[in-house]
Amino acid sequence: MRKRNCAIAGGFLLGLVAVLSYFLVVTPELGPRLPWLRDLPVLNLGLVALALWLSFVGVRRAFDQPSAYRGRWLSVLFGVLNLALAGLFVFYLFSFSSQLPVSARATQVGAAAPDFSLPDPEGRPVQLSSLRGRNVLLVFYRGHW
Repeated sequence: MRKRNCAIAGGFLLGLVAVLSYFLVVTPELGPRLPWLRDLPVLNLGLVALALWLSFVGVRRAFDQPSAYRGRWLSVLFGVLNLALAGLFVFYLFSFSSQLPVSARATQVGAAAPDFSLPDPEGRPVQLSSLRGRNVLLVFYRGHW
């Protein structure tokens, strides 16, 4: 009786988990946001590399030992799908995501900030122009609370 080729199924599933977990972790609407993982996705890239290696092992097993392992053509199909998924993920990380549109209205580095009004800790409005000549540190939080 021939054995199941678990390496190919494991490789494909690991590839799916690696790609989907990246978007689940870095997309604020879907889960917790980890900026270090968004900026340097070494964990996900390592999982994708491991998934590709498992797919390679699975395809090689199926063709080198056809009497021992079944699913030769299915292993090729899953291997190609895993390779395509990995290629799209790497393209997204290193090419597509770096092509962000230029913000035409953004304040340039070194330019004066536009005047605006914000509440202070006691709730009173404070205008930026009223602080002219003083050192001011503005801290903006982007959050969902």
